Amino acid sequence: MPPQDVTNTQTPVTPPVAPQTPPVAPVPSTPSPAFAMDSLMKDKKFMGTVKTFAIYGAIVSAANAAIGVVLSAFHFSGSYSSINVVALVMAFIMGAIAGAIGGALFFFFYGPIHNWVKANAFLSRYIHDMFSLFWKPFLVGTVLSAASGLLAILGTSASIIALTAGYGAVSTGSLFIGWIIAFAAHVAIYYFYSKAVSSKLSPLYPW
Repeated sequence: MPPQDVTNTQTPVTPPVAPQTPPVAPVPSTPSPAFAMDSLMKDKKFMGTVKTFAIYGAIVSAANAAIGVVLSAFHFSGSYSSINVVALVMAFIMGAIAGAIGGALFFFFYGPIHNWVKANAFLSRYIHDMFSLFWKPFLVGTVLSAASGLLAILGTSASIIALTAGYGAVSTGSLFIGWIIAFAAHVAIYYFYSKAVSSKLSPLYPW
């Protein structure tokens, strides 16, 4: 009897291959608020902006409070009954805090404001550098506010003179003098502020 062929006739089975998934790009992690604040504290431009606004904001706030003290001493205003050192110190501190906040906002929003002004045909005619960005809007706002205050003083003065048969002219005159002093002082102070701040910030924020 011939020997039987013992050759393995079974088809080899290929093991299943797991489906290949494309590699997933790593998602950048969002920096924590503490890390972002630490980066800002190391940013010389940010710190310089905040420092400049804080210093001159404190000076302007204290100067405005001093004007109120002077006007009160001459009975031009009832804002301060006497020279109050605590009020001046608080004005200085609050001005520094408000200035620091304003400096941080200026750091983040200067770009959009700058681009908007330059793209506006009307504004770009009058605001063409850092000084005019600070000075001219304030001047327009101050003139409008002072005109409104003057109208109120004139109306009050007319009523006082009419009720006192002319004897109230002296008190109404002091109101008008106080208005002139306050207007001139605020304009002078903010002109100094605009000049000082713009000279400090212009190297950091080219127009």
